[in-house]
Amino acid sequence: MLYVTTRNNRDAFTAQRALLENRGPDGGLYLPFHMPHFSGEDIQRLLEKPFNGCVAEVLNVLFRTELTNWDVDFSVGRFPVRLQTLHHRILIGETWHNPDWSFDCLVSNLTLRLSSEVQTPGDWARIGVRIAVLFGIFGQLRQSGIETADISVVSGNFSAPMSAWYARSWGLPIGNILCCCNENKSLWDLLCHGQLRADTIAVPTMIPEADAAVPEDLERLIFECGGTLEVERYLEVCRSGGVYTPSESLLKRLREGVHVSVISTERVKHIIPSVFRTHGYLFDPAGALAYGGLMDYRAKTGQTHHAVILSEKSPLKSLKSVAECLGVSEQEAMQWI
Repeated sequence: MLYVTTRNNRDAFTAQRALLENRGPDGGLYLPFHMPHFSGEDIQRLLEKPFNGCVAEVLNVLFRTELTNWDVDFSVGRFPVRLQTLHHRILIGETWHNPDWSFDCLVSNLTLRLSSEVQTPGDWARIGVRIAVLFGIFGQLRQSGIETADISVVSGNFSAPMSAWYARSWGLPIGNILCCCNENKSLWDLLCHGQLRADTIAVPTMIPEADAAVPEDLERLIFECGGTLEVERYLEVCRSGGVYTPSESLLKRLREGVHVSVISTERVKHIIPSVFRTHGYLFDPAGALAYGGLMDYRAKTGQTHHAVILSEKSPLKSLKSVAECLGVSEQEAMQWI
């Protein structure tokens, strides 16, 4: 598969280059020259596969490799992602069951299997692995009799929402994509008010993966909905520190199937102990943010479809913050994880 960038859809690059580099020579983000699309029969066949076999096949499509389910087993273990049922049709997709207790470790190990030259996975490598993992998760859902589900993710640099957006556009039965922001809410300003201030400064919080002033991967969504000329206009506004205002027709495309919520850090601090007391599940701060966004979406719309909260870190990775939210010592909090 050949790749282009968000700033030049004419010059093609190899999949190897997209794995190795974070951005193309023009500064754009890599994406496939021809986007994959899976037919209904393809989706059915993929989702019937074991998790690691499904992940291997999707990665093979994206990077023209020949991974097998044994390759994925060897790289990340037999059960690297686990689904936990919470309540009211809410499931948590834990993508961190590895020695480092993080999705980053899964990405690094799989990317190294795709190419031994990769030292640090590029932006597209991370998105590609997450897309493959989403396919694997929906295979697990299908085996449980769940045909479709919403996805709730931390907005952050917009990498996670964009992964779900691509997976849905390729045929995966994802419903709505719920993007959850904290005090850094540029995405909410854009999709709810139609304006994004390019001179916004990030507010540091207890959830660093959410602390993006202007989401880097938002450039991908603007490209997919508006093309290279709109990306140029967006980048010019970003360089000048002005206000980006898309047209009404473009804004409608940007919003399609994407919903944004803003959850304060103070509220996250209350969600962690509340969910633990009520349901016995311990979120890390980012997972709690995604849970809060999902609950706000449900309260606003009245929807109660099945939903998956994508969890990319174990509470162990934020043990100090989690313990403070629970009002206990770190040693005591560890016993509950």
